[in-house]
Parts: sequence; C-alpha cells; structure tokens
Amino acid sequence: MFSFLKKPTPEELVKKWKRELRREDRGLDTQLRAIDMQEKKTVRMIKERVKAGDQKSAKTLAKEIVNSRKAKERIYTAKAQMNSVSMQLQSNLAMTKVQGNLAKSTEIMKMMNDLVKLPELNKVMMAMGSEMTKAGIMEEMISDVFDMQGEDLEEEAEMEVNKIMDEILVSGPQVSSTPLETHQQEEVVQEKQDDSELLDRLKALKS
Repeated sequence: MFSFLKKPTPEELVKKWKRELRREDRGLDTQLRAIDMQEKKTVRMIKERVKAGDQKSAKTLAKEIVNSRKAKERIYTAKAQMNSVSMQLQSNLAMTKVQGNLAKSTEIMKMMNDLVKLPELNKVMMAMGSEMTKAGIMEEMISDVFDMQGEDLEEEAEMEVNKIMDEILVSGPQVSSTPLETHQQEEVVQEKQDDSELLDRLKALKS
C-alpha cells in the first residue's frame, strides 16, 4: 500500500533518463532523414530555377539549404551530447555504491543546459533537468531556447550562399549523389545536352 509514493532509487532514475534519451535520439534521427530528403528536393528546385533564369528564387532556395545544414549540425551535436549525458549518468550511478546517492555533476549540468536550448528537445530536457535537480545531480537549468532565426544566422546564410552555388557548379547538373528514380533514358540524354547552358547560368548567379 502507498507503494506509488515510494521514492525512486538511483538505479530506477538513471534507467528512466537513459530510456528517454534513447527515445529522443531516435526522434532526432527521424528529423535528420526528413531534412536530407527535403535538401535533395531543394537542390533539384535550384537547378530548375537556374534553367528558367530565375536567379532570385535560386538564391532564396540556396539559403534554405544553408539553414537545413545548420539544423543538421545542431542535431548531430545534440545527439553526441545526449550520448555523453547517458554515459555520465551510468558513471555517476556506479559511484552511488560508494557515496550512497547520485553525485552533483557539472558536466551533466553543462550538457543539459545546451540541450534545453534546442526547440526540438526543450520540453523533454526541461522535465528531465527538473528531475535531475531534485535528485541532486545538478542545479537549476537555463530555459532559454536557441533563436533559429537570429540576425547572425541570416548574415551567415548570406555568406554561405555562394559556397552552395560552388558545390552545384563543381558537381554539375547531377547535384545529387542519388539519381532521380523517375528519370527515363531520354530525359538523361536531354539533361546532358543542357549541361553547358545550366553551368553558364550558375556562373551568372555568382557574378
């Protein structure tokens, strides 16, 4: 009776947190796959806009690729940090046999404060951080969320646009490593015939 009021053991807490971290990691993998798919579509759209002579739209689409790649960088960093938190928790748990309770960890606190800034993880990390604070692992967390549309990001995107266009110029019309499944042989031949014109238009974007 009243077993539901029993305070969870350090083992139960760590097991719960590691399970939640694995779940969020899988969610980030799903986001990465979606971003990759959208990026391939955007690259093809850039080619179409270039062929149509629509330089303004091509540059706008190039900015989307810049932003998507920055998003992937943040996600990969978050995945690495969550893995580190999981290992730190396991190490902390091993020390409970000596200390009798979960010890405060500045490393975990620092990584959790970084993770909570990502909009994708903010809610879950805030809840987990609150539990860790109660368990004595860390102090109160910072709740600020990273501004995905900050001025610095916009300025950097402007500088990166030409790099994106360089990549397309170097790779030529076949900008994706995976060919379009719907291409017929005659379409491939026609695309090769358009190579010179497409490259000339891409060069014009950079002038």
